[in-house]
Amino acid sequence: MVRVISQETYDEAVNENMEVFSMQPEEAIEEAIKQFESQGVDLTNIIKDLILTQDNDLILTYLDQLRSSMTKKHYERIPHVLDKLAIELDKDIARRVYAGKQGCYGILLDIMKNCEYDTLILKSAIKTITSLMTGNPDLLDDKGVSIQMEILDKNKDIPVLQCLLRWIRECCIKHELNRQNIFNAHIFDRLKKILTRKDATASEVRDACSVLRALVLDDDIRHEYGKSHEHATVIAKGALDVLTGLLSRFKNEKAVMGDLMITLASLIVRNEFCQDVVDAGGLKFVLDVIINYPDSEKLNWQSLKLLKALAGNDDVKSHIVTAGSAPLIVSVISRFKTSESIVAAGLACISALTLRSSSNAGVFYDCGAPHIIVDAMKSYSKSVNVLMHACWTIRNMSVRNKSECKEFIAYGVEDVLRSALALHGSKLESDIKAALRDLELKVELKERWTGKGAKIHTQAEQREKRE
Repeated sequence: MVRVISQETYDEAVNENMEVFSMQPEEAIEEAIKQFESQGVDLTNIIKDLILTQDNDLILTYLDQLRSSMTKKHYERIPHVLDKLAIELDKDIARRVYAGKQGCYGILLDIMKNCEYDTLILKSAIKTITSLMTGNPDLLDDKGVSIQMEILDKNKDIPVLQCLLRWIRECCIKHELNRQNIFNAHIFDRLKKILTRKDATASEVRDACSVLRALVLDDDIRHEYGKSHEHATVIAKGALDVLTGLLSRFKNEKAVMGDLMITLASLIVRNEFCQDVVDAGGLKFVLDVIINYPDSEKLNWQSLKLLKALAGNDDVKSHIVTAGSAPLIVSVISRFKTSESIVAAGLACISALTLRSSSNAGVFYDCGAPHIIVDAMKSYSKSVNVLMHACWTIRNMSVRNKSECKEFIAYGVEDVLRSALALHGSKLESDIKAALRDLELKVELKERWTGKGAKIHTQAEQREKRE
């Protein structure tokens, strides 16, 4: 179990090192850190150089100045103080936790509430509270959610709304309850209004998409079961057509296209949603992106992500391959072979497209995929992610295509797989052995369960025994 201490306990240890052992401040800090870490104490939320910088005094000073300005209604100095406070909060998580304990969150909410019509102050306050809650989302409460929705409803200033959407996104990251509370406050209806506005700017669309993706995350380890699937279903039913339509509208804006594709990929959680995107022209668009932007690593990665998501529907999966995607995917992996993220995404895409489809696998054989896959495994022999997706791909391409799978063997896949097994052991053991088995190569499989040899009695025998 991880141990934690307070800022005061840490400061006392540093001061003791200076006073009792006559250490210099830097030496005292170093010794205190070693001491606590040796005891298994987590110092993530501790401001380690406080004795040198006195940043706590700065944070407290800024908070006192904000309180005073609000009490006296001297609003002209507030933006300047907020900017300086944000600089301190951006330094590390320890300062943000400390500021939260000193009431920073409540002060910032009060500023937003009382200065909602002052664009300059409101924007600065939202930026500062975003800094405060980056990696520190536990501070959000019902009052905060209410203020977020009020600003979305009342404020028409685009820069303010963009700052607000970034704050909302930050509240959703690694916090399941925040996501649910924000979603239950009907934020989707408000986001849809932004996306369907004819004059919505590229930056507004990107920020709205970032919030949609945050609402369907499942990254809070404190909650075993989240509602990401439910959120994605509601959003997809109401916005797939809107998002797909925006692809054509922003076809010349690479950043927006990428955000739209990765957002669609995160929302396609049901069979029919895959078909809906294809029917709306999404497949043709993503293939055109790969063709028209051959040198854009990020766009190609986002395209592969969307293709993999669309492959969740078996009918769509066949349509993707017959539409000519196989040579494009192989080409992307080959062109960006120095990019681990592209290679992993490409292999995952091939794996999804060849799952339970011998005809799709045959097309990838014709495109020279085995050579590319084996080369990728050699290049990224230390990457568990790449090797795992490669093993899945080999299995899906081999299990129903026994004659063609000899191509993998010809390119030396056996040695590569056995080397990976020796290097990574249990992390990839089941995947590698399954790939070797489906390639019909020699492999020692573990018998996971064997019966104890106990006799199985019929119901009649059991009844007779009881009698």
